[in-house]
Amino acid sequence: MSIPEPSVDYYEDYWSHGREIYSGGRQGYAANFIRWMRAELAGLPREGRVLEVGCGDASFTRHLAEHSAEVTALDLSAGQIARNIHRFPDIRFIQHDAATRLPFEDGQFDVVWCSEVLEHLFAPDFALREMHRVLAPAGRLLVTVPHHGTFKNVLIALFKWDEHFAPTGPHLRFFTRNTLTKIAAAAGFADIRVRTCGIGRPLRDRIVATNLLLSARKKKAG
Repeated sequence: MSIPEPSVDYYEDYWSHGREIYSGGRQGYAANFIRWMRAELAGLPREGRVLEVGCGDASFTRHLAEHSAEVTALDLSAGQIARNIHRFPDIRFIQHDAATRLPFEDGQFDVVWCSEVLEHLFAPDFALREMHRVLAPAGRLLVTVPHHGTFKNVLIALFKWDEHFAPTGPHLRFFTRNTLTKIAAAAGFADIRVRTCGIGRPLRDRIVATNLLLSARKKKAG
């Protein structure tokens, strides 16, 4: 399937001019994501095969490489992929649109990491089915998305409605704990666990969680 040019152009500009804003490593949640990653991947063999769907500027890719010598990272932006290859020559980077079929055979990976990507996709259910397909039996899925809990939604409605739902914004889908769980289950995943995290501001984080962290497994064969 060919990649629509407007999407390519949008994300080339997104990373060419917005790296200082959009870089995952610069977000308040980054430290919490990395701690969660380390806890979830503790004990993964170095030869364990890890796929990152939507690597952006490789803010989390380099941390995945601390756990695995076999990391493959995908992103839509060819320009950002080229920059990542230059910075991290030992990691395999591939330009690919996560909205299309993943360029791998079934069961090739032990872990799929997908951070802050599903909200950018028109069909996140298709993307999750593809992640399930390329995971080996008992393989693990780790996903993060922005959280839309009740209280946060009330605050958005009161103070940031137009900004949050601006038609020029990059987010197409919005997830609650329940909807994220359901879409992962519908894609075939089991042992689904979802938790929330914030941005390292204890009082604010207690009131308004910013992100959902989902871990799940592909069922064992047989």
